[in-house]
Amino acid sequence: MTRTELLAVLAAAIAAPSARPSHAQPIVAEVTLERDADELLAPFTVAIALDNTTGGVVRLEFPTADLFRIDVIRDDSPVWSSLTNHKPIPVNRQIDVPPGRLKLASMTIDGTTDDRRAYAPGRYTVRVAMLGTTFGVIVDKQIDFAEPAAIADVAKLKAGTVVTIAGEQTVVGGIVQLHDATGAIRMSRSLGIRPTGVFVVRGFLDASGDDRTFDVGRFAPAFDSPRPSPSPD
Repeated sequence: MTRTELLAVLAAAIAAPSARPSHAQPIVAEVTLERDADELLAPFTVAIALDNTTGGVVRLEFPTADLFRIDVIRDDSPVWSSLTNHKPIPVNRQIDVPPGRLKLASMTIDGTTDDRRAYAPGRYTVRVAMLGTTFGVIVDKQIDFAEPAAIADVAKLKAGTVVTIAGEQTVVGGIVQLHDATGAIRMSRSLGIRPTGVFVVRGFLDASGDDRTFDVGRFAPAFDSPRPSPSPD
């Protein structure tokens, strides 16, 4: 397989509609999504297994070292891909799949785009494309992400509750805050050096008496926000 042919196969994997696996096929690709929360910046894991429905070993061949690719798609456009900045190694690879179910791989996705922004709320398609020479099954799974919580509501939560909020950073009297249309909350640390625009922030509420502080865990520029100079954490 030439490099041109290989690139054509990878491009087709993004654009192709979901294949509907059938147990009439000797090998069925099974994809499951696992996560603890549906909030922005909450990571999720894509688990891939192969189900050999025959009574014998089936050999699968791959034209590169990559067995599959994963794309996260919004409105028919990929926002993240496992092959971004990755150059496939053109080496033939074979896998012998025994009868029954074989756990092939799992990958944890951190909930940011290729340019390190947070996803926008809404529905996405997680597309897994097997890259075999004769095994090009594509499986689509839907995943939804909720709107960030209103800051006014977060201040009322029980201490230790993990949640995602969004807003702009301000500094008032030396205190770093994040504010949205409903209110503002003190943050445990700054989101960078003079950050601008809307940020999505995941962390937990820390309460001491009547004081409320949002302990920042992860953050990234909002999907539609102009990207500032500081890198997301």
